[in-house]
Amino acid sequence: MKHNNTFLKKYFMLRPTLLISSVILMILESLSFLGIIKIQQYLIDDILIQGQYEKIPLIVCLFVVAFFLYALLFTFGPHFMHKNQAAIQECIANDFMKYLYKIPVELLQKERTATYVHYLTQDLDKVAFMMGNQLPKGIQQIFTTILVAAMIGLASPIMLLICFVLGVVYVSLGKVFSLKLKKAASEVQYTKSKVLVHIEQGISSTREVLAYHRLEWEKKRYDSLYGIYYKKVMDEGKLVNLKMITTEPLNWGVRVLIIGYGGFLVLQGKLSIGMFVVIFQLGFQFIQCLQDLFNTFMDWFTSSASLERLSNVMNGEENYEGKDPVPLPLKSISFKNIDFGYQKGGELILKKLSFEISLGRKIAIVGPSGSGKSSISLLLIRYFNPESGNIIVNNQPLQQIKREEWNQYISIVFQDPYFFPDTIHNNLLMGLDKHKEDNLIKTACKVAQIDEYIMSLPDKYNTVIGERGITLSGGQRQRLAIARALIQNKEILILDEATSALDMNTEKKIQREIDSYRSGKTTIIIAHRLSTIKNADLILVLQDGQIIEQGNHDQLVNIKGLYQKMVSHQEINKEDADAIPFSNTKKNKSK
Repeated sequence: MKHNNTFLKKYFMLRPTLLISSVILMILESLSFLGIIKIQQYLIDDILIQGQYEKIPLIVCLFVVAFFLYALLFTFGPHFMHKNQAAIQECIANDFMKYLYKIPVELLQKERTATYVHYLTQDLDKVAFMMGNQLPKGIQQIFTTILVAAMIGLASPIMLLICFVLGVVYVSLGKVFSLKLKKAASEVQYTKSKVLVHIEQGISSTREVLAYHRLEWEKKRYDSLYGIYYKKVMDEGKLVNLKMITTEPLNWGVRVLIIGYGGFLVLQGKLSIGMFVVIFQLGFQFIQCLQDLFNTFMDWFTSSASLERLSNVMNGEENYEGKDPVPLPLKSISFKNIDFGYQKGGELILKKLSFEISLGRKIAIVGPSGSGKSSISLLLIRYFNPESGNIIVNNQPLQQIKREEWNQYISIVFQDPYFFPDTIHNNLLMGLDKHKEDNLIKTACKVAQIDEYIMSLPDKYNTVIGERGITLSGGQRQRLAIARALIQNKEILILDEATSALDMNTEKKIQREIDSYRSGKTTIIIAHRLSTIKNADLILVLQDGQIIEQGNHDQLVNIKGLYQKMVSHQEINKEDADAIPFSNTKKNKSK
């Protein structure tokens, strides 16, 4: 509840001018509408009954002015209200996206993408509507209800009492239904997010489902989840229908009572015919005000479920962003007694890891699968934080350095890079200056050995690639990702198995070109193929989360440790692989 109140205060008064303007216009709209009703009393009593025809021009002018104002305000009031709603929606969306980039990765990985999409669309829309539309309307409805009650009370306190008693019943019903509807709405949103998550999973796994002929299995899973969602929607609908069944008799009951008692007062001479007509309309208006308040009250509680969900998410845990600038020039990075695991309290991937590297050189990290090579790269880009120990940059803890500034000096190419469904050119720049020199882009692509392929395409660099680069092969995606990183050409570049999908000759060409292109800068290579990192200035050999050997290629081979065994093993495998084509050819010839 505390988070909800803070959330409301922050965004409700985001644009005070728009908010106040919309509320004032909505109140003036109500005044002009009630003015139209009130003028009818003088038209009936003074002109039609008493024959004071000299008042016709004045009353007609007042009626026209009131009607014109009402029509004008009926248009402009909602306009300001919708502008305020859009401003709130934009601000919350921006803050939500900023929060997504600060959320700890371990929390982010617990939720599916569709869940966050649901927060950003369904919940956000409801919350923005609640603050930008429902609250100003609620203020207007309260003002109108009080004014109408005063007008009825001055004419007949007993009729006001009748309306008031039924109003209390309305409020009581609102309290009963609000809690039930809030719970029902929350369950609907929760089950809907589950369905959306499953749809996202189903689309992503289409190839596997078709390949393994699991269409029926996938359909049953979807039907099961949708069945639960459908039941929750129907339960919510039943509550809404029950609300209507309960309130409609009260609505018509008030009208009947006003006609009966008002007619009695007219016959007794205690109420003029004109005032009777006005009160009859005001009675309708009073019931409408109560019903609008009732609906707003119900909608508020329905939307509050989305407010609570969104508030809880955006007030969740965030990564510490750091406050110190990057210590320049970058000279060294040290890992000191680093413990790290992907789950808190779970198995450690890195154990008391300590090493130091001087920057401006080519560094390679090798080791068996699962030894923690990629974990080092994720810690360097601050994707995760170590459980204990410190990463030191120029004698300054990395965690204290501003994350945004640090990211300007380091980039990484993953084994499975992501691409947007956009042109190759835009994917290479990723929001950088579009007027960046084409020569720089072309040079980076030549270094990555991808320019020749791009130029062979009909639209060349303006070719649109599918989502996640689905129209490209694995090797083409990796080369394009390398080119993207080279365009930025940051001080530190990490290649995390970035050439694993390439053949050995292409990989060697790219490594040679990168060495030349990034001379004097730091390139950290994580690789399984040892032949491509023989010329590294420093090779770190990892096993079970610890550095067991370090040095250059010749030094490590002479140690005759794990590195030497890995080199020998890969050389034997290469000889076996080279022998297979010859063997197959010989068999084919004999046939």
